[in-house]
Amino acid sequence: MENLPFFQRIVKKVKNYLPTAVSMGNLACGFGAIVFIINNEPAYAAWLVIAAMVFDGLDGQIARLTKTTIAWGAHVDTLADMITFGFVPAFLIGSLGVFNAPVAVWFVCFFFTLCAAIRLAKFEFESVNKTDGVRSKCFTGLPTTLAGGTVASLILLDSYLKTTLNIQAVSTCLPSVMFILSILMLSKVPYIRIVDVVRSKRNPVSLLITIGLFFTLLVLFILYPHIILPLGFCVYVIIGNQGVFRNKAIHTT
Repeated sequence: MENLPFFQRIVKKVKNYLPTAVSMGNLACGFGAIVFIINNEPAYAAWLVIAAMVFDGLDGQIARLTKTTIAWGAHVDTLADMITFGFVPAFLIGSLGVFNAPVAVWFVCFFFTLCAAIRLAKFEFESVNKTDGVRSKCFTGLPTTLAGGTVASLILLDSYLKTTLNIQAVSTCLPSVMFILSILMLSKVPYIRIVDVVRSKRNPVSLLITIGLFFTLLVLFILYPHIILPLGFCVYVIIGNQGVFRNKAIHTT
């Protein structure tokens, strides 16, 4: 690298740090979400959690495409995920009572944060000590990112229903939903990797159907984001569970 021209050295350094810079975008979203929670604006905080999911998905893809990373980059990513998807969703639920939520609700919020911390710590430990270098075809347990995103999407649905229909049913159910998500994070339930499903080889007909479905969902998301987002997350939590299909296949054979 010492013999490379100055411009090429700069480009190489930027390329090495690019995945970590994207992870810092995740962290920035988490920090901004905390600021919005303090100012009692949970809907804006929830949108930042959703935006952080984009950064979280991009950093790994960029690292694989550029085949570059830095030694401490993975630790930054884990810490960012802990704040944005472990800490922020818990305070989002607690903030629905304007910080006067019952002790039981705060306990569930802490339990969610604890489960997120354990899952992220286990994931980082297993990643560091993995020797075969082969990535699993599915997640073991519900990913922390998707658990936090599910909570954020339900916050958006709750805000939408409260302002348009004056319905508060979602906020009443959220602590119970958060408890279930906490259990799923530490479970052994296998969940499909959406990126791998999209990348899988398909025939022209199924590819055309996938593209059509994607654009249909995109239009629906643009028109009804507060409804499509929570619907999509809830469908993944239920349908993304590969164990459901495996059990059915076992019983039908």
